Amino acid sequence: MELPTITTKPIVIITALLLLAGCAEPSSQAPGQNEASEPIAPAERSPWHSLTSDEITEAVNALRASVGEDIRFNRISLLEPIKSDALAWERGATAARGADEVADPINDRLVRLDCFDIRGQGALGILPSSSAFARPIEGLSVLFDIEAMEVKDFIDSFADGEAPPTDFEVLELSEEAIESRASLSRVEISQPEGTNFTITGSEVNWQHWQFHLRFDPRQGTILNRVGYLEDEAFRSIAYEIAMSEMFVPYQDPDPHWFYRAYFDMGEFGFGNMATELKGSDCPANAVYQDAVFVSGEGEPFTAPNRICIFEADPGYPVWRHHEGLFDDVPGIAPHQSRPSTHLVVRMVATIGNYDYFQDYVFQQDGRLRIRLISTGIDAAKGVFSADITDPRAASEVVTGTLIAPYRLGVNHDHFFSYRIDFDIDGPANQFVRHKLEAVAQPAGAPRRGIWQVNRQSVANEQLAQTVINVDRPALLTFESAAQTNAMGYPTSYQLMYPNIRPLVTLDDVTYQRAEFLKNNLWVTRYQRDELFSSGMVVNQSAAAQGLPQYISNNDALDSADLVAWPMIGFHHVPMAEDWPVMPSKVDEIVLKPRNFFDRNPALDVPN
Repeated sequence: MELPTITTKPIVIITALLLLAGCAEPSSQAPGQNEASEPIAPAERSPWHSLTSDEITEAVNALRASVGEDIRFNRISLLEPIKSDALAWERGATAARGADEVADPINDRLVRLDCFDIRGQGALGILPSSSAFARPIEGLSVLFDIEAMEVKDFIDSFADGEAPPTDFEVLELSEEAIESRASLSRVEISQPEGTNFTITGSEVNWQHWQFHLRFDPRQGTILNRVGYLEDEAFRSIAYEIAMSEMFVPYQDPDPHWFYRAYFDMGEFGFGNMATELKGSDCPANAVYQDAVFVSGEGEPFTAPNRICIFEADPGYPVWRHHEGLFDDVPGIAPHQSRPSTHLVVRMVATIGNYDYFQDYVFQQDGRLRIRLISTGIDAAKGVFSADITDPRAASEVVTGTLIAPYRLGVNHDHFFSYRIDFDIDGPANQFVRHKLEAVAQPAGAPRRGIWQVNRQSVANEQLAQTVINVDRPALLTFESAAQTNAMGYPTSYQLMYPNIRPLVTLDDVTYQRAEFLKNNLWVTRYQRDELFSSGMVVNQSAAAQGLPQYISNNDALDSADLVAWPMIGFHHVPMAEDWPVMPSKVDEIVLKPRNFFDRNPALDVPN
């Protein structure tokens, strides 16, 4: 089928940076910035505290005063603080705070609409189905102008013939519609003596961990000034940890599917799509936090229960050893184990058909897990085949799997890019690859070969581009350039996560704006305005934005303030078990202490 020619006006983006709360800042502002003329009275809040409703209102008014009323707000975020000023901040002082705004002029706003049959299955069919994506009306595509309220383009691929059916029942997701298995005996989670963590403003303290937590409309939950309290002294690990981009490209060249390649974070906003946490989203002992959102009209509003924080028993001890030699020796306790507790910071974003949990999991052994859990509903394509025996199935399943009668789960990818601004015992750090290499042994040695560790410090941003290869294993660490542990090793944290790579050429039009996929890990020298792996503005952006630009000057990495950009994800080949709702799929990045401590930091966990 020949694709229609669609002409649209180029998108115009208004960006502005302005100062809030009467704070001053060195004149490093971008052209066109606006300083607020009527500062609000600041409460005691850290440089990393989420923007308040008053601050958002101030930012909205300042931008409208500069460019006029006819704008629609895409995003208003906390302006990335000047790092040295933020680190020098002390509780009780007035923090320098600003707003980073992205807005559109109100003109053509075009959306592409996909169609679904959402009728209910009751006697009257009054209520819609609880599974809105279960009956795709295949072959219909609509390009719609929201401002003019008119159709710009319409494609009906089956106007002259039979279309894939939609007159079938769907599996509803409500508890009343599902014949449940026998109930489990209740497993209760309670903390009758209260939680073990404290929250003061944006600061959270738990089991020697200390960090600041904020909520951002684009990135969701962000951690700042993450560190470990040792003998009451704060040891820094990371200045900032946050998601940087999500990219979900579908692998079907059909005219109604070829364009389905979504930058879920950069285009929609991971935080913007956060949903209220209810039911089984968080355990009974969770503490909830609200988030402040802003509408397209610039009106701030409070959204309840967008974050939950809770302690969890992972079901295994933090450490354990049994010394069988001393089982019968009086006065010796040969069996020692300590219970493990994790602290979890959670949010959930529902972006169309998918639901994503973002967890930060703090452990008593010094590890920090960045956990991304994918669930929700597979994007289904309407087809003619009821099952694989249908003669038409052979051609229809080329790009996916029949997951239910007349529905094809289309192959696709999930890529999650994160940004970790390491500050291992301070900002002067080094990126090191510890390569595990086989070493042949000389004639007459008792072994034919062993493997050893070859430590290689990485000099610059170009050399730091890393593709993980199981045939060439290496430990990836970020080391302090100034601090050592008791044994004399540089204190460091190791990045641990599995390999994921795009399977198609990055020259494909779908991937040209996602060049961060080229590597499993990028490492850059810290720059205040380098926050997003796909670039600052993603909607209709040009190719090669973000990380390819950031490394173009090839900064040196020796004893520098370093930022890691790891990528996780999976190639999703749908299966019957994904329908009508996908079981939770876990992907993780683990930050593991490596010679950061002098001994096991969980040794003192009580029994």
